[in-house]
Amino acid sequence: MPVTAVIGGQWGDEGKGKIVDLLGADMDLVARYQGGANAGHTVQTGEQTFILHQIPSGILHPNVRCVLGNGMVIDPIALMEELDSLAANGIDTSDRVLLSTHAHIVTPLHQAMDRATGHIVGTTGRGIGLAYADKARRLGIRAVDLTDIRGLGGYILKRLKLGLNQGEIQKSDLPALKTEIEAFLHACSRMVSLLADTVQVLQEAIDRNDKVLIEGAQGTLLDIDFGTYPFVTSSSSGSGGIASGLGIPPRAVDRVIGIFKAYTTRVGNGPFPTELDDAIGKRLQDSGAEFGATTGRPRRCGWFDAVAGRYSCQVNGIDEIYLSKLDILDRFDELKICTGYTLDGVTIDGFSAAVHRLDKIEPHYETLPGWNASSADLTAAEQLPEAAQNYIGRVEELLGVPVTHVSIGAERNQILKR
Repeated sequence: MPVTAVIGGQWGDEGKGKIVDLLGADMDLVARYQGGANAGHTVQTGEQTFILHQIPSGILHPNVRCVLGNGMVIDPIALMEELDSLAANGIDTSDRVLLSTHAHIVTPLHQAMDRATGHIVGTTGRGIGLAYADKARRLGIRAVDLTDIRGLGGYILKRLKLGLNQGEIQKSDLPALKTEIEAFLHACSRMVSLLADTVQVLQEAIDRNDKVLIEGAQGTLLDIDFGTYPFVTSSSSGSGGIASGLGIPPRAVDRVIGIFKAYTTRVGNGPFPTELDDAIGKRLQDSGAEFGATTGRPRRCGWFDAVAGRYSCQVNGIDEIYLSKLDILDRFDELKICTGYTLDGVTIDGFSAAVHRLDKIEPHYETLPGWNASSADLTAAEQLPEAAQNYIGRVEELLGVPVTHVSIGAERNQILKR
């Protein structure tokens, strides 16, 4: 299957970066289709840990080219820092990072506006949503515009004046913005060498039957259309965003892999039906090191939500599931899975019927026995305790999709094939 997509099935932070890194070893090209530096994909290789924000995790494999698609919004300063960090750690990215000429650019102005307003929905403050808003308002700039740095400076000045007039930017921000804009323009001048016609690159790769891996950021429940609006990201993070975010037809995608955590987490604001605001939730948070790779913010934790998971499988067309962080459940005597919702005294069959009122629903739980044994040193899925096997099987039944791989640790060799 030449084209495979990796999609987050929950509220992000499911472990997509690790899976992309694993699959990337056999790929020719890895492409990202949405989001920006608000994503954080953590990959551990031996004693090295890489946190990637905009560059696909496939970059860690020396023969893989990486595409930053037109559906992304790019932070030039952060991208250059990421490239410099990879180089400092012995990763040669020369001629392997291709940036779509049509990708939109996040400026210091967007970040200043986000810092002033983003707390309302719990954004990362990286300016992502404001850059997407300017894209929709026809006020944005695209990567191709970076070839004219003088013209870009003029745009920044014009947009700054508009922001001041509309109250989006405060005069008190100006001293800091002056320094940030200078650094921004310098990063833009460096970034020009990455520009490419990525639509053509991808089409040619598909025509050659190259192995292409598509990497999503965030998760389906944060999708601008299908997530828990307005507490969502600013792009189409589900598989529906692939075609518009990369310029390839939907039929080109042969396989969709959904990444699900063995429990559920959410960072930022918004409803979370299975959230555990108690000692168990704190235990999941501590054991799973549930802190955002981009911001360091603590993630809210709860039991696995099969209602939301089934919805995610449906809207993405997920063919198989990689279940991550199963090892975090190793030391529980019993576990729970949410199998249904009640809203206003009525049983709700699906997530979409309740997505706009999730803060009002009552989850229905099914209790399963835990296995209370370490899985960290296992080398085959067949070695998992019977209770762990049953837990995975129940997830499969409830979601209607096979779980083909299970992660029991941070290392590449701790992903077990079933």
